[in-house]
Amino acid sequence: MRHSRWKIAVSLCFALPFVSVGQAFAQSATVTVSSQKQYIRGFGGMNHAAWAGDMTAAERTLAFGNAEGQLGFSALRIPVTDGSPDSVNVATAKAAIANGAIVFATPWNAAGTMTAAQFPAYATHLTNFVSYMKNQGVDLYAISVQNEPDYGAQAGWGSWTAALCHDFLLTYAGTVGTKLMSCESFSYNKSYYDPILNDSAALAKATIFGTHLYGTSTSAYAYPLFDSKAAGKERWMTEHYTDSTTDANSWPNALGVASELHNAMVTGQFNLYTWWYIKRSYGFINNGAVTKRGWCIAHWSKFVRPGFYRVDATAAPTAGVNVSAFKGDTDVVIVVVNTNSSSKSLSITVDGSSIASYAKYTTSSSKSFASDGMVTASNGALSVTLDASSVTTLRGTGPSTGGTGGAGGTGGSGGAAGSSNAGSNGLGGSNPAAGSGGVGGANAVGGSGNVSGSSNGVGGQSNQGGFSTGGTAVAAAGSSGNGTAAAGGLQGTGGDAAMGSPAGDQSGCSCRTAASARSDWTSFSPLLLGLVGLLSRRRRSRGARA
Repeated sequence: MRHSRWKIAVSLCFALPFVSVGQAFAQSATVTVSSQKQYIRGFGGMNHAAWAGDMTAAERTLAFGNAEGQLGFSALRIPVTDGSPDSVNVATAKAAIANGAIVFATPWNAAGTMTAAQFPAYATHLTNFVSYMKNQGVDLYAISVQNEPDYGAQAGWGSWTAALCHDFLLTYAGTVGTKLMSCESFSYNKSYYDPILNDSAALAKATIFGTHLYGTSTSAYAYPLFDSKAAGKERWMTEHYTDSTTDANSWPNALGVASELHNAMVTGQFNLYTWWYIKRSYGFINNGAVTKRGWCIAHWSKFVRPGFYRVDATAAPTAGVNVSAFKGDTDVVIVVVNTNSSSKSLSITVDGSSIASYAKYTTSSSKSFASDGMVTASNGALSVTLDASSVTTLRGTGPSTGGTGGAGGTGGSGGAAGSSNAGSNGLGGSNPAAGSGGVGGANAVGGSGNVSGSSNGVGGQSNQGGFSTGGTAVAAAGSSGNGTAAAGGLQGTGGDAAMGSPAGDQSGCSCRTAASARSDWTSFSPLLLGLVGLLSRRRRSRGARA
């Protein structure tokens, strides 16, 4: 028995440490292609020529083209001009549409508090802008009720109550010449959307719920009430930036964009994601070149095309690694973010797909959407090595994924269910098939995915401001979730605001700490010391018997 106990002890000493080491170096994730979540409308950003300067023709190609070295954006946000419409954003909007993107508009308006008595004139103002842009060759996909109505009083633009946002949508949706999006809350304040979701008449008229994420904790991206009541509606993240004081090429700071996109797609289940300024020192394009932040969003925008759906995947297979997955009619796209300061190995099983190989692309400190060759899959199983502090996209094309069933949401004219997004365009990704409804994808009636989650409310505020009449400088700092998002600095007419790195459970770069690394060693070292002690006692015992 003593001999047996000794063998058992030695076996445990060897086995337990290797379980710990194995978990540290090789984790697994499962992608279930048949488990369909939300429809993908697109990815992009803002062009505000009056505040930040218009994009050049070359920059428009960089942003909305989808050939090698281009970003493949499929959505553009522009401002609604205060007063009479003007053509300052028309050229960029037309270029976006020519490349298959949708264009939507947001009104800021002059400072002041909206009243119901102003509704008729305001509806005419929105309608006139839609008509003007259409006459200029820009058919707007949607127009929102108001930019950040819950922040207008501080920032110097229109201030609306939640009740007014509800009432305007209820009264004027369907009358302004395009889809009427909800008010776009500054910090995903659910009190601006709950009244619509809880009113069947308003909900029937609603098509798109738009929001911003300033000061919003990642846990508050979830919206269970929307999940339960708003089947067929869309959630759009229409504006955010991770910070405006850090150069967009700074690494690993830029990786925070990839972490936020993962959280927006998985926890938030957003159908669309648009950043703040596309062209800026902290944006996706600067000095005529794509930045590291730009290459981070490209891991979604180039291959996760309008008409795709997110599918279920193991979101967090190990600390510091996040996985999201998407499907088109023939493509499966897997995006993996590794915020650890060391490389990681990940085994992935893709249930429901017979794709035999995946093209691998990596952005890291030394790579910018670099082609890293092909990853072979056998019976749906593959293994990939992730660079330290990196985002990796795996794109596979093969037989039909079973169809996507048409767009789940509100998008445009109806097309046939499951119309194709087939057709590879080299590095640029798949082209939407001709004949599909709307822009870039089918718009047949379908349901959006409804993953339940808990909302912890919305905490705190970050900063925006300095608009309309010469730019009021506004700086705000507020708590969010378990931490505080520091904000400060001056804003002029360019709308820049100093914003600190997210804290607590806010989205952003989250790197593994030395403490967690130490915990791995402390769980391993007592077992190793125990093994040494047993071997030493065994040797002394043998010497005594001799």
